[in-house]
Amino acid sequence: MVNWWLILAAGLLAGATTCAVTQGGLLVGLIARQRKASGAVRRSVADDLAPVGGFLIGKLISHTVAGAALGAVGVALGLSPMVGTVALLVAGALMVVLGFSALGVPGFKNLTFTPPDSWLGAVRRQTRSGSALAPFLLGLAVLLIPCGVTLSMMMLAATSGSPMTGALVMAVFVLGTAPLFAVYGFLSARLPFGRALSTALGVLVVAFGVWTFNSGLVAGGSPVSLPLPGARGSGPGTVVSAAPGQVQEVRIQAFDQGYQPSDVTVAAGAPVKVTFTTKNVYSCILATTMPTLNQRTFLPSNGSKTLDLGVLAPGDYPIVCSMGMYTATLHVR
Repeated sequence: MVNWWLILAAGLLAGATTCAVTQGGLLVGLIARQRKASGAVRRSVADDLAPVGGFLIGKLISHTVAGAALGAVGVALGLSPMVGTVALLVAGALMVVLGFSALGVPGFKNLTFTPPDSWLGAVRRQTRSGSALAPFLLGLAVLLIPCGVTLSMMMLAATSGSPMTGALVMAVFVLGTAPLFAVYGFLSARLPFGRALSTALGVLVVAFGVWTFNSGLVAGGSPVSLPLPGARGSGPGTVVSAAPGQVQEVRIQAFDQGYQPSDVTVAAGAPVKVTFTTKNVYSCILATTMPTLNQRTFLPSNGSKTLDLGVLAPGDYPIVCSMGMYTATLHVR
């Protein structure tokens, strides 16, 4: 059963951290351009909250539809381990590009992530102001640049078991982001969007982009990735032994914040089975991968799941959550 309160809490966390930095920066830039175009000096509370409300409505619609689609895809065919990895790499690259744009880096400074004028042309005559629709369309479009927590919720939607539940997962998550996101947008709209603020947002977006891209490398089992703080558990490693020819049974407890034990050693030449046990888990660990073996499993929120890995060649085999945030290693010696 899905814990809706945890999803709402995840939304509140996202609204206060990475989503506010990446997506909020885009909204602030759009509001600043609207203010400059209108020439307004004094603005009412309604004027400041209207674009924020339009943005959140657009975001709610796009994410709810995406949740339903992910739920349907998850039911129909499951997902390749590469899907999540590619999503992280693309999202990270987009964030870096947007950050460079905000910083005015040559070759990037003219790139913006706002709805194109062609989107507004068809409806401009039906609205009081063409700019009033821009935040709504931007809210629809930010689905293409999800923050880390959003990616985790997308994976939960994909493993929810139905399109309806997947849609509800994303809808509740977006509603959780609304309070702090609204405050962020409201306060930012009343602050001068000068070069200093633009630079600060640009640096943060680039930093989160690099972090997200590196998470994609970790999720893909790349040997060139950087270690992430807190990605590995701090408990002692475990050595599993079995009689010659017997199956080596590995048991790993999967928590919201990592795997325990995070280092397990087995003997080469004997078959290996890994059992993951969960209790009230709703993080990206629900979609656990062993990228170098092209193995992926969807764990239950409560229960256990066993992977039969067969006989493995000597080496180190990473175990990673779908977002590359938490890792463990199976050592074959």
